[in-house]
Order: sequence, then structure tokens, then C-alpha cells
Amino acid sequence: MRIGIASHIVIDTIMSADGRVTESIGGPPCYCGITSRRFGFDIGLVTRVGRDFQQEMHNMLRNNDIILSERQVSNAPTTRLSIIPEGDSRRLVLNAKCDPLTIDEIKDMKVDCWLTSPVIDEIRPEVIAAIKENRGKKDFVMLDPQGYVRTVDSEGHVTLKDRLDLNLHGITALKVDSQEISALTGMQGLEGMQALQSRGIKFVVSTEHHIIHLLYEKTHYWIKMPDIDTTDSTGVGDILCAAFTCAYLKEKDPLWAICFGVGAVRAALETRLVGLAKIPQMSKIEQSASYFYNTVGFEQLS
Repeated sequence: MRIGIASHIVIDTIMSADGRVTESIGGPPCYCGITSRRFGFDIGLVTRVGRDFQQEMHNMLRNNDIILSERQVSNAPTTRLSIIPEGDSRRLVLNAKCDPLTIDEIKDMKVDCWLTSPVIDEIRPEVIAAIKENRGKKDFVMLDPQGYVRTVDSEGHVTLKDRLDLNLHGITALKVDSQEISALTGMQGLEGMQALQSRGIKFVVSTEHHIIHLLYEKTHYWIKMPDIDTTDSTGVGDILCAAFTCAYLKEKDPLWAICFGVGAVRAALETRLVGLAKIPQMSKIEQSASYFYNTVGFEQLS
């Protein structure tokens, strides 16, 4: 199977709590792309980088069977983010932004399914509409709306919108955190997940502290994550999205899919590595998924 991934590649400057600074390529095309490769999927990228994207960065992607075309190289700089820890959360600063993606790139892509996760407004409404239209023979579109709730001030500081009006018609699976649920529905928790489900979402995946939830049909599942002491959690949401999507499309079992998603997150964090180095091998993902399968909580909803 071939999964289409639409988003900007990012050059992340990751600052750890002890003051260390690491520069790493990232963004959903990298984290989702390499995770999907672990599951044996072929990758079709719709993305942009600038001419500042160095050859060693191209080589790192090529080593993971992800190859950028000349068409994907822009005269605008590669999107760059500084990621600064602040207690249990983090602060983002946008230092540069590449060109937005286009409808033609979506229409030209031959894929079986899509995973889209904007970093910051590079996927305009007409582009997400084209993704829904060219959804592939697996009829599956996963969306992480993180980039739609972000806004940037004149100094590049990223803040979050309180309200978000987003057309979710045609989205199969949605991964959201508490802030995104509130912005999309004005609600929280399971009530907010049900409000999203009522808008046609088949799978609602929600992250809340150390608990990851799945709402599918009339069943609410949840998995508690252990508290893992790690210096960098960048990209784990993308890893979750990709692992869930790939596992579901291979197994057609939502319960196993969420176990693989959470298992991939746990395996990534347990590496205690920074940037793309944290993306785990498939054996570690499978081991964690099998563990979580025996710990899943669930309730039937009326």
C-alpha cells in the first residue's frame, strides 16, 4: 500500500530542559513517513523544502526510502521551528515558512490513503478538499488539525486559537488533543469526541495527558501510558497518527490499531533520543502494542 502524506518538512531546533540544543529535520512527512515505512508502506509526499535543505538532510530521508523531487524544492526557505520546553508543555517559535502546498500536487498523487497534518497553514481549505476528493482506493483520510489551531504573532511566537471552524466532511479519522477538541466543539473529553463523531468522523483519537482515547461507533476505548522521563517528545503525535493508520489499514481492527498507535508512542519515548532518532523499530512497536492490548479500558455507550 502507498500512503500519501501532506505537510511541510520542518527543520526543528529542539532545546532540552538542561539547555542542550539539537537541530533535526522533522515535521509530519518525516515522523509519519518513517513510521509508515516501518509498517512496510510506500510513501508519497506532498511537501516543500527550501534550497537551505542540505544534502545530508536529503540523504537521511533517502536512507529511509523517502526521496524528495526537484519539484518539491522551493526558493522560499524551509519551514523552521524552535521548540522550547516550559514545564510539562513547550513553546514554539516560527523562524521561517516555506510555500503552501497546491491542488495540482494532490491530484497528481497516486496513493491508497492519506495522512495530513499541517504545521502552520500550508494546507489551505481547497487543498484539503482535493485530498478528500482524491482519497485513494482504501477510502481513508486521517487528519491531525494541529496546524489549523496555530497562529503566529509578529515575532514568530506560536499561540493557539480558542475557536476553529473546520469542514470535517470526508475525514475518516481525526487525532486531537484537549485544546483542539475545545476549539472545534466548545466541549471537552468524551462529550467533545462524541460531538466530532456526530460530524461524520469514523475514528476519533484523543490525547489527554498520559491517556490516549479512541471513539469508534458506540465504544470508547482508552489506554493509560506510563510516565516516561524523556528529553524530547517532538513528533510523537505524528508517530501515533501513522501507526494507527497503517495498523488499521493492514488489520482492519480499530482496537489493534489504537494499541499499535500507543505502542509506537511508548517505544519512541523509551528510546530517550532526540528528533527522528526516536522513531522505533517495528519489533519494539509490536512488543508495546501487545502489552497495551491486555490493558485497554473500554465502555459501551448508549
